[in-house]
Amino acid sequence: MIPYVEGVILTAGIFALLAQGLNLHWGFTGLLNFGHVAFFAVGAYTMGILNTQLGVPLLPSFLAAMVAATLMGIIVGLPAIRLRTDYLAIVTITIGEIFRLVLKSAPGVTELTRGPRGIRGFSNEFYFFRTDIGLGFLSPDQYLLLIVWITVAVVGVLLWVLIKSPWGRVLKGIREDEDAVRALGKNVTAYKMQSFALGAAIAGLAGVYFAMDIGSLAPDTYLPIITFQAWTIMMLGGSASHWGPIVGSIIFWAIFNGTLFIPREIISGAEAAYLRQIGIGALIMAIMIFRPQGILGSREEMILDK
Repeated sequence: MIPYVEGVILTAGIFALLAQGLNLHWGFTGLLNFGHVAFFAVGAYTMGILNTQLGVPLLPSFLAAMVAATLMGIIVGLPAIRLRTDYLAIVTITIGEIFRLVLKSAPGVTELTRGPRGIRGFSNEFYFFRTDIGLGFLSPDQYLLLIVWITVAVVGVLLWVLIKSPWGRVLKGIREDEDAVRALGKNVTAYKMQSFALGAAIAGLAGVYFAMDIGSLAPDTYLPIITFQAWTIMMLGGSASHWGPIVGSIIFWAIFNGTLFIPREIISGAEAAYLRQIGIGALIMAIMIFRPQGILGSREEMILDK
């Protein structure tokens, strides 16, 4: 039972981090990003390739993963950030899928990514490191869980400070009416790019932790469903709420894994998987009907005109 709970809390932490980046994009800036999984994958693959094939130590690989995700955010954002919200959504979801296919089958890239076979063997150094810092009494999962939730807390505080700053108020102004912000002399595109790049870096770090959790990298792991799980978590907890991604992720994964407790005499494993999807869908509909701002969201923070 305890390992199961630890597993749920660990997954909830990784996706809370992913949703924090998405919350910066949509909740605070109004950028409709449906390709968030691409940044998640960039972070994971950058760390994996650097560590296993180029021999780069793990900590620099972590930092490089965030830098690579940031650069990916800038590359995607430069041509797309000026688009209207719905067109930006189409562009980002397309880029997410293109990137997955490139990892899987593009000539010249698969020599590094190993295509569908994926990459393994990058997590040993991470788990061995816990003995060097006096945390050898923790199991590998407990150690990763601790690191993930410390990161969620640090990112949460960082975003809280940023959003309370003049920079954050400009982002929220852009979300409400970017023409008005532009009329005040602000460079709206530059602020959007900064938000997009920072949210991408956070997603890249979440991707690294996700790779550590599952112990391997494979292109078909990074399907669009991951982006929509992050969206569900954000909507459930409340967009533009600092606690929303955290609370939403815990509830989402508790429900998602709740079907495991239904006796197999009542429903089979396959039926439980379908029931899980139905439960999440019903939850989303209920939230949209009865509390569209999410559990912790505020109606005043909702977008007024999009």
